[in-house]
Amino acid sequence: MKSKLATLLIFILVTVAIGFYFLAHISTDQLEEMPKEPYIIKPPDTEIVKYKGVWLPFLREIRIAIDEIDNLKSDGVNTVAIGVKLCWDGDFYVCEDENEIKNSINEFHKNGIKTFLILNPAHPDYARFTGNSENLTLDQLTPLVLKWAAISETYGVEMFSFSNEPQLLVQRDPLLVSEWAQELLLQLRKVYSGKLVFRIHEEPEGANTYNVTGYDYIAFSGLACMKNIDEYPEGMEHLISEKLTYLKNNYPNIDFLLFDIGAFTGPDYYWWEPIVPENMPKTMPEEPVDLFVCSVDQQAKFFEILFNSTWNETAGYFLPVYKGWEYRNKPAEDVIKRWFNN
Repeated sequence: MKSKLATLLIFILVTVAIGFYFLAHISTDQLEEMPKEPYIIKPPDTEIVKYKGVWLPFLREIRIAIDEIDNLKSDGVNTVAIGVKLCWDGDFYVCEDENEIKNSINEFHKNGIKTFLILNPAHPDYARFTGNSENLTLDQLTPLVLKWAAISETYGVEMFSFSNEPQLLVQRDPLLVSEWAQELLLQLRKVYSGKLVFRIHEEPEGANTYNVTGYDYIAFSGLACMKNIDEYPEGMEHLISEKLTYLKNNYPNIDFLLFDIGAFTGPDYYWWEPIVPENMPKTMPEEPVDLFVCSVDQQAKFFEILFNSTWNETAGYFLPVYKGWEYRNKPAEDVIKRWFNN
């Protein structure tokens, strides 16, 4: 018995000594490079009946939303759409802090708000580089899509979309986008078990139709408040009705989300914003330059009309809250709070 105990003691001492030896010979740099398990806060265990969300395209908006998270919750927001900003320099890459994006997912989950992750190349930092390339293909984006789909699975993200406004990547070619989306679908299902969203934007020239087979939702945009809403509210109601008809006729077998639909009030805005007066001569030369500039009261009226016309038709909303489109501390906040807490 004593000999067995002695043998066991010797074995333990040798194991500990070997362990200390290896630790002593591993440099600090090597220790820092060793993989670490990510710190993850799973999403709230709540069932979403209707998505009541905001769209946060960049880290600027994500940081503001986290700072004002109690206000978001009191407004009735139950989900946030988080943009992963993409750039391209011959290859696609994420051009904002990836760890901060992941940490923001945790922060929203910790506060009882679910998340929707969407890769976002729809900004001038991306277009600036792609203008000089005729060889860019959507397949080049596939590795990043699958990487962030897997991250979404790990962090318990509610919904994932492969790209914001994907038509911008290939000169507005719906066939190329559709073919790529279908090729992606099987790969996405292998790494992500949440809801997959196909992002569709209607251009001023009209709406394209995409093959959305196998996706769970469409996120549709292409509508904004116009300055004549006071004199002609029925015009806005008719325009909204036309958008609903387009969605029902072209995508009868899939639920849709109304995404990035709001009212621009300014005064701040991103310099590239297409509907501000200084850019309208290029984007819509036949329209008045201030067509889409609304007062804060008109913003509230727009949301009242939007919700009243679409509430029973859509699976949810993701309202724009980036520069110039914010509703915080404006009359529209009361409208949104009333509907979102309904």
